[in-house]
Amino acid sequence: MITGEHKFKRQKNGNVHEYWYYRCSKKNKRVKCTESCISAASLEDQLSSLIKAVSLPADWAVELNRMAKEEHVTSAQSAGASVKERQEQISTITIKLERLLNGYLEQIVDEQDYRNQKAKLLSEKKSLEGEITSLSRNANDWLEPLQKWIKDASSLAEIASDCDLFRKKVAAKEIFGSNLRLGGKALTVTADDAPENGSVSVPSAWAALRAAHEEIGRRPLSCVLVPRTGFEPARP
Repeated sequence: MITGEHKFKRQKNGNVHEYWYYRCSKKNKRVKCTESCISAASLEDQLSSLIKAVSLPADWAVELNRMAKEEHVTSAQSAGASVKERQEQISTITIKLERLLNGYLEQIVDEQDYRNQKAKLLSEKKSLEGEITSLSRNANDWLEPLQKWIKDASSLAEIASDCDLFRKKVAAKEIFGSNLRLGGKALTVTADDAPENGSVSVPSAWAALRAAHEEIGRRPLSCVLVPRTGFEPARP
């Protein structure tokens, strides 16, 4: 964690100078810390460098939007086919339920068998209905958040070049969370950059963007921007 200190210096002639300094939050009465403070100007410069490292270039943004829209169309078609398949399975189950009821009414099927088979068929039907809901949601819900993230990431270069320290702090909080560390007057990002959903196998979008900057020149841009699994969330 990083803490800011607001200090004033009064000169003999009556002039008052105002300063902001930043230090690690470990420095308190109970914990002795030998780390030196850094000035607001130094913090701003270092924040600018870190933010610029995860900014999304304009040509990347255009390419990502194009690829996302194409995949959205493809995934919607695929999801539609999967939904239709499950709807047909539900229709088959409905027919089986009707036949089962007729068999029970005609005393071909005893009550216990009727109850057991009915429960099994209704369970299958409920499971299929849940899959249909999930497919419909996943096919449509991911594009808008992705486009918003692309827009936000595209604005980082401007924020990094701006003189507004507050905007940089807000952006840094969004990107790095509590993973910024101050030591030796240097601002760094810790390796703990897992996404908030608790997964440790998939890096956050910002960590992936930092890695993408490092891959430029080694692989084609399309391979750098999009992993093999694509944009769309995994379907059941």
